[in-house]
Amino acid sequence: MISFGEAFKTTMGSARLLGTEHIGIIDNDALNRALREDVASDIDMPPFNKSAMDGYACRRADLGGELLVIETVATGVQPKKTIGPGQSSKIMTGAVVPDGADCVIMVEYTKKTGENTIRFTGEGTQDNICLRGEDVKEGEVILKAGQLIRSEGLKKTRNAMLSRGIAGIRAKTLIINLPGSPKGARESLEAILDVLPHARDMLLGRGH
Repeated sequence: MISFGEAFKTTMGSARLLGTEHIGIIDNDALNRALREDVASDIDMPPFNKSAMDGYACRRADLGGELLVIETVATGVQPKKTIGPGQSSKIMTGAVVPDGADCVIMVEYTKKTGENTIRFTGEGTQDNICLRGEDVKEGEVILKAGQLIRSEGLKKTRNAMLSRGIAGIRAKTLIINLPGSPKGARESLEAILDVLPHARDMLLGRGH
């Protein structure tokens, strides 16, 4: 009979790296897996200049005058028009900011002055635009090789755009609990020797 420490050392000494396989990063199956390669984003995030709020996309230089509303840009819809002098587009949160606009004014700080015209009523405004690649740039490493995939870590990591990664294949282990005495351990092993090959096949997915 050997001690637990010796058994643990023997077991760890015989451990080896298995192959790799592709996994879904945000799947439950990915949890507690170790990445074998860096995972990089294949797109910019956000992938376009997007509005940070509901309002009107326009040019900052035109905020002192009346603005003609030339179109409405909903989330998921590509703008069809470019913002020119004295123009604006009504825009939703998360929508693509049309070319020509350099800010989005909050709808709460606007007043309708006509059927298709508005005026900015605030004293100033932030850009309110999330720039393309502001969070993650294409090719940027998001998760590093060797990193364990944890549920909490996934929430905090900028990897919402990720779909798949390469992780080490997870080994399967058969644990047999034996009596503490040499005689009891020997007798127990002798009793299960015939079923061990079947147990191994079950672990490998070959049994029924």
